[in-house]
Amino acid sequence: MKYGNSELRGKFVLGPMAAYTDIAFRLLCRRAGAAMCFTEFANAEAINRGGKNTDALLQTCKEEMPVGIQIFGATPEAMGKSAAAISARVQDGELFASCIDINFGCPAGSVIRAGAGSALLKSPEKMHAIAEACVKHSSLPVTAKIRAGWRNDSAVELAKMLESAGVAGITVHWRTATEGRKRQAGWEMLREVKEAVGIPLIGNGGASTPEKAVRFLNETGCDAVMISSAALGNPHIFTQANDLLEKGKYRETLWGEKRASFLEYASLAQKHGVATPKRLRAQAIEWVTGFNGVKEARKRLNSAKTEEAVTGIISSFTPNQ
Repeated sequence: MKYGNSELRGKFVLGPMAAYTDIAFRLLCRRAGAAMCFTEFANAEAINRGGKNTDALLQTCKEEMPVGIQIFGATPEAMGKSAAAISARVQDGELFASCIDINFGCPAGSVIRAGAGSALLKSPEKMHAIAEACVKHSSLPVTAKIRAGWRNDSAVELAKMLESAGVAGITVHWRTATEGRKRQAGWEMLREVKEAVGIPLIGNGGASTPEKAVRFLNETGCDAVMISSAALGNPHIFTQANDLLEKGKYRETLWGEKRASFLEYASLAQKHGVATPKRLRAQAIEWVTGFNGVKEARKRLNSAKTEEAVTGIISSFTPNQ
């Protein structure tokens, strides 16, 4: 499968998650077998203004390729301008990217109030204009991430519309923006989307275990499956899903292996300049979640003031028997 301008060597990709999928976490997931990753979404207006915080969100490197840089915004003008800026930085070798990915799916209140993310699902004409503007001004392939619709399923129509605007690939979350996770089943509807368009389709939503990720792939016919929250604290899920798909089985990850992967994340975060006590605390809590003794560990982590304190807590943590 080709997504953007890169060939994917696998069927499972890491989804973008604000405050979590920084360059260090993406590199960790790529090393664990993720076929592709996407950056945390960046505000088009902030990209156009320039700024240190936005530059950190856009930071990519050659080692993590293929990677998609995800952006969001409310107007064709701002989105087109930001797509041009990112393209120029990629051409100059300052950034690395396989595609520019438009976020039409985020249901966060602040994003919706700004008229961006999943709010645009209510305005297909505006979605089309934004996609066209990005395609026109980008030298990179442009892809998009959407939900099944705002309140009702309209994924087939939305996908066809985006394809007509020049989008080269699409990720579809099979739940609508307004229902959150209330809908417990229904990813089969993505088979209709796959049959309706000629561009690659990544399916998203509910791939919370290796078994579910493989079943999602088989039952929808999607070209790939996006794993998001299930990868937090557990980059090994990509190794497991790949093993299950290719070998029919996988092994559980021991705490010692998880500890080592967190320390690797912390080292990568330091190397790439994204390590802060707050970010490491948030990641560390995900790593210990699900183990006996997590309550006390979480309490200690929330009180940790330095990166060294966070890594020390993880290094000394042993799950209660």
